[in-house]
Amino acid sequence: MHNPLISVVVPVYNVEQYIRECVDSIVSQTYCHLEIVLIDDGSLDNCPVICDEYAKKDSRIKVIHQKNGGLAKARNVGIENSSGEYITFIDSDDYIASNYIEILYRGIIENNADVSIASFRSFEKNNTAVIEDSSCQFATISKKRCFENYTSIFTNPFVSAWNKLYKRNLFSNIRFPEGKLYEDAFTTYKIFDVSQKIVFTSSVLYFYRLNPDSIMGQSFRKKHLEMIDAFRSGFDYFEKKNEKDISELFIAPLLMREIYCWWGVKKLLKDDNLAKKILDDYKKDSKNLEYTKDIGFIWFLIFKIIAFCPWLYVCYRKISPSYMGDRK
Repeated sequence: MHNPLISVVVPVYNVEQYIRECVDSIVSQTYCHLEIVLIDDGSLDNCPVICDEYAKKDSRIKVIHQKNGGLAKARNVGIENSSGEYITFIDSDDYIASNYIEILYRGIIENNADVSIASFRSFEKNNTAVIEDSSCQFATISKKRCFENYTSIFTNPFVSAWNKLYKRNLFSNIRFPEGKLYEDAFTTYKIFDVSQKIVFTSSVLYFYRLNPDSIMGQSFRKKHLEMIDAFRSGFDYFEKKNEKDISELFIAPLLMREIYCWWGVKKLLKDDNLAKKILDDYKKDSKNLEYTKDIGFIWFLIFKIIAFCPWLYVCYRKISPSYMGDRK
């Protein structure tokens, strides 16, 4: 059986307390034909030394040291300095099951897919138990179902760059936008769009650390307004392609994020003018995009959803995400 080279790109920045656990989980993969690219993005801690130590011990590892340019730039550098037929991204404070790559690769090969996606489990301080499951079942995700999941309230398994294995050629004309906080939200939908087939397994293979120093662990700040731009870009992207059944799926998350950002700016930044601008933009967009004939109902629905968000999140944390499509 042909075992192609698979590139594993790991952006590294100030995670000396977690980096060993991450890299150890990669080098111990059951699929061995790997190219592991550690991008030291100008770390100020001991990460550069740790990365170099691993490179000396394992010939599959190469380290690129660069000035800090952010997560998007690090991933782009990883794409451009790797040569695997397939590529996966892993955040340096996370870790993966020992058969993560083997299973995702099998999902692509057995289903003739372009992208395979694994479920994930988040954790905080201590390691969460890894349950090895070699009998993972994959479901084919239709394009519309994929974007229904992508734009749902539980978006991480589909929006994030990690927990996926991609055919390299999908990135021929696509890169992560540098300087963006949520760079994957601007990118992943384009990858899905150029993919002919996407498969998903509900088996938990990726373990996401709830790091208070990470992007997702930080409290609201002005940069979080980028999520509005990200979903607007998705809406515009499919509108231009005249795929209205897909573009319309971006409306609800766009509205929710606008209201969330309006509330966050007003509460945290005490900036009433900016909050008013966001709300005015919402009203303007709701008219220009013709979200609904009854905007009052939309307001009612959105605020009801927001009110239930804490409860929904608690429930979500207690169960594994299951985004299964139509089984073959």
